[in-house]
Amino acid sequence: MKNLHKNYLLLAYNLAKKKFGKTFPNPSVGCLIVNKGKIITSGVTGKNGRPHAEEFVIKKAGNKTFGSTMYVTLEPCFHNSKNGSCAQQILNAGIKKIYISCIDPNPKTNGRSINFFKKNGIYTNVGINSKISKKLNQFFFKSIKHKIPYIKVKLATSEDWKITKYFYNSKWISNKKSREYSHFLRSRSQAILTTAKTVIKDDPRLTVRQKNKKIHMIPIIVIDKNLTIPLGSKIVKSAKFRKVIIFTSKKNIRYSKLIKLGCNIFVQKLDKKNNLNLRSIMKKIYYLNIYDVFVEAGGIFFTNLVKSKLVDEFHLFTAPFKVGKRGKPMIDNIKLFKSRFLPVKKMYFDQDIYQMFYFK
Repeated sequence: MKNLHKNYLLLAYNLAKKKFGKTFPNPSVGCLIVNKGKIITSGVTGKNGRPHAEEFVIKKAGNKTFGSTMYVTLEPCFHNSKNGSCAQQILNAGIKKIYISCIDPNPKTNGRSINFFKKNGIYTNVGINSKISKKLNQFFFKSIKHKIPYIKVKLATSEDWKITKYFYNSKWISNKKSREYSHFLRSRSQAILTTAKTVIKDDPRLTVRQKNKKIHMIPIIVIDKNLTIPLGSKIVKSAKFRKVIIFTSKKNIRYSKLIKLGCNIFVQKLDKKNNLNLRSIMKKIYYLNIYDVFVEAGGIFFTNLVKSKLVDEFHLFTAPFKVGKRGKPMIDNIKLFKSRFLPVKKMYFDQDIYQMFYFK
């Protein structure tokens, strides 16, 4: 019987997995309702986090919910909303049993819905498939706990760990298939973070594309200590269509012009080393309701993130050639990288090698 419940929750998990990246700032939650051994309905969190999966399936099932069993990958919310909390809607729907993979870490819920179900006579089981459900939405669990976003970094390097030639005259190191996978990684992120230096050198669009066609734009965050980002850069121009956030220490002549062009600018104080404090910036990003960040910048910025212990995931594409000693390294001390990152995944895109690492 336990395997049956596990399989239903696995179905709910797979629904959530397919939708991951489209429900930010909320986690992607899968849910289904079963009655007399048949799945009545199933669903997942809506675009941009609404409606919640439970609310969606209850509405879809109508009066078929009475006496049924619900399977959901995350504890239903307990906080008030337009139609009442998901917990209250589940009670009102006459659901008699509920199987939940994970407890919601949000203090507004965090076990309160589970206690509510038990007090109201709903059989409640918690913990089946919790490991995979937590891993899917690890950005949510990490950001709630530490009040900073989950941070992923992507870099493409040569075999000798160089990200570009000395004079920055190499546009791409990775091949077309690797770049296509990079866009897939972007699509599963809430925002992209880069630096003014990267914008000046490369003038990237940082959109999500498939087969060279733009699919959508996600928010862009730029770290720009001296507010040097070009007014005519592709990212600044895109502020008409998407959120562009700039963190700086300056309020120079560009400031008002960037504001008029649609950019959001936050002026931060410099630390004792005359640098922007990256951890402080990440906390600010969290309070802007951005909980998942994909970093595309250079080796110096990657080094600073690693030293500040701000990298959760690292995505590395390695091309089959060497740049040489005069190339720009991906990190200032390769031993630092090897000591702090654990490889968890490896794939091949023709001759390119892709590896995913977790911070130890």
